Amino acid sequence: MIVITDTNIFYSALAAPQGEIAKILKDRKKIQFLVPDYLLEEIEEHLPDLAKLTKKPEKQLKAEFETLLLNLTILSSLNINRTNFQKAKAITESIDVDDIPFIAFHLQYKHKIWSLDRKLIKGLTAKGYAHFFTSTAELREHLYKKQPTKTPPEKTIPKRKN
Repeated sequence: MIVITDTNIFYSALAAPQGEIAKILKDRKKIQFLVPDYLLEEIEEHLPDLAKLTKKPEKQLKAEFETLLLNLTILSSLNINRTNFQKAKAITESIDVDDIPFIAFHLQYKHKIWSLDRKLIKGLTAKGYAHFFTSTAELREHLYKKQPTKTPPEKTIPKRKN
C-alpha cells in the first residue's frame, strides 16, 4: 500500500511519539509513505508552536522529525505536471491553499492521502472527492490484518507393502 501523507500526520506523530499515528508511520513493512517536499517547509514553519505544545526543544523535535523521514519518499513539487496542479488548485483553493501539493500528487499518482485535516476532508467530500482519502482506521486494518497461513498440501503416505 502506498499513501501520500499530510503534514498533520507528522504533527501528531511528533506530539505523541507513542501514539497510534506514530506507530503506523513508523511501520514501513506494509505501507510506503510519500510526502511532498513542501511538507519540509511546513514542519519547519510550525516547529516553534509544536515545541510549545510538546514542551520539547525545537532541536529535539527536528531530530525526531528527521528520524520519521527515514525511508520515506519525498516528492519534488517540480514533478507535478501543470494540468494536475491546476486541477488541484481549482478544487482545493477555497478550502486551504497549503493542501494543493498533496491533492496534486494524488491526481498525479492516484495514491490516497492520509490526513487528519477535517476541514480538508469535509471540504473535498462535499465536492465529491471523498475517494481521495484513506483513514487511520483503514491503515490500521491494513497493517494488522492477519496474513493467511500457508497450509502445506496434504501428503498421502503410501502404505507399506509387507
